Amino acid sequence: MNSTNNWKEKKERSNPFALNLICWLALNISRGFARFWLYPITLYFFLTSSQVRRASKNYLKRLKPLGGHGFIEVLKHIYYFSCVILDRVYFITGKTDQFDIKIFNESLVSNLVKNNSSFILLGSHIGGFDILQYLTPKYGQAKIMMDLSHNSMITDILYNLNPVMFEAIIDANSSNSLLKIKESLDEEKFVALLADRHIDGQKAIQCSFLGGDVNISKFPFALAHILKKPVVVFFGIYMGGNKYEIHFKELSSGLKQHSINKEDNIERDAQLYMTYIQNMLEQHPFNWFNFYDYWQDE
Repeated sequence: MNSTNNWKEKKERSNPFALNLICWLALNISRGFARFWLYPITLYFFLTSSQVRRASKNYLKRLKPLGGHGFIEVLKHIYYFSCVILDRVYFITGKTDQFDIKIFNESLVSNLVKNNSSFILLGSHIGGFDILQYLTPKYGQAKIMMDLSHNSMITDILYNLNPVMFEAIIDANSSNSLLKIKESLDEEKFVALLADRHIDGQKAIQCSFLGGDVNISKFPFALAHILKKPVVVFFGIYMGGNKYEIHFKELSSGLKQHSINKEDNIERDAQLYMTYIQNMLEQHPFNWFNFYDYWQDE
């Protein structure tokens, strides 16, 4: 399988004026007024981006092979993505009181925090990742590892809304990113990172997903085994309107594994992680936000 990272080659199509305007509308007028503009934005991307349309249709075909992948579903898929991008403004700035949020399996995290145990939180491009800020008052600010070079315009505008959160970011491109992760975990903090894409220069693990094989980075799963830290998988699922659900699922307990089985355990964790994603998407199909040739069918 070709492992080229075409998600990183995808050109950023937003512009600073439009992004700053939608942020201003969201924070100074109302969420309802800002959401009105998501309809023309959704239509714009549907009409002008063949890559987005193809990626959405290919994914929906895999998820719903018997139907449910026409232009109406593709439009809804793009619209859900637009809604989550807008709501990032509120989660990043801590304005979460207007949302109805339900949390499932919260004890997985609360028990670790109560016992002063550091852990790794694996997210994905499923739903909204920045909804983590909703939990910050209870569990503290997570250290977040992310690629600041990808969609840098959106990243700069959104995260500059909250300088404290921006300071908590560990740049994945930094030469000392691994050291910063270890230091954070040694300080009994938790580190959050996205694990559903393969990054060039990192070893890959092949997993089964929606009827095909995909490559994801080995790094997050190997890191957990090297540092012997518990791993919790996180989803922030957009349910429509002002409703979200936060789901936590245990991936590994962090207990010391036999070194002879290390590679098998890493591969098992990676596959279980992708199985969690597939199970979540089967329930919430429009929360998939990898709008590129994920299975490299092209």
